[in-house]
Amino acid sequence: MRKPDAVFVTFIAATPQAVWDLLTDKARSPQFFFGYVMSVGGAAGEPFTVTRADGTPDVAGKVLVHEPPHRLRVSWDMVAMPDVPTAELEFLLEPVDDVVRLTIRQFDGGPISDSFVEAGREGWSLIQASLKTLLETGRPLPPIKPRPPQ
Repeated sequence: MRKPDAVFVTFIAATPQAVWDLLTDKARSPQFFFGYVMSVGGAAGEPFTVTRADGTPDVAGKVLVHEPPHRLRVSWDMVAMPDVPTAELEFLLEPVDDVVRLTIRQFDGGPISDSFVEAGREGWSLIQASLKTLLETGRPLPPIKPRPPQ
């Protein structure tokens, strides 16, 4: 199996099912995804999309693996940036005693610029922190706008 290009890990005081339910809940996704709407199809082969609050498509892809409540893998194609290679993201939810280890693994589809690497590093860290905060406190993080690639 190919090594991921980036790995992000956090621990959340919740069950795998609670993390899965939030991760795949289109209506609640803006609370942890900077106001964006993440729509996850319910089976492999179904669409995966991320849209901006105004409805503009940001990411188009497909669900590649759908194994509730432990593994979700999707393709990630930046709609407005056709020169950025299609990537894959994998969300792994593993129980560790009374918490969940949420691991996000990023597989780049080809070379990407250092600015995209840094923006992704910050963005996925914020998303994980936001998921964690929402699940543990019931409140989203205060609004934080991630820095776009420079």
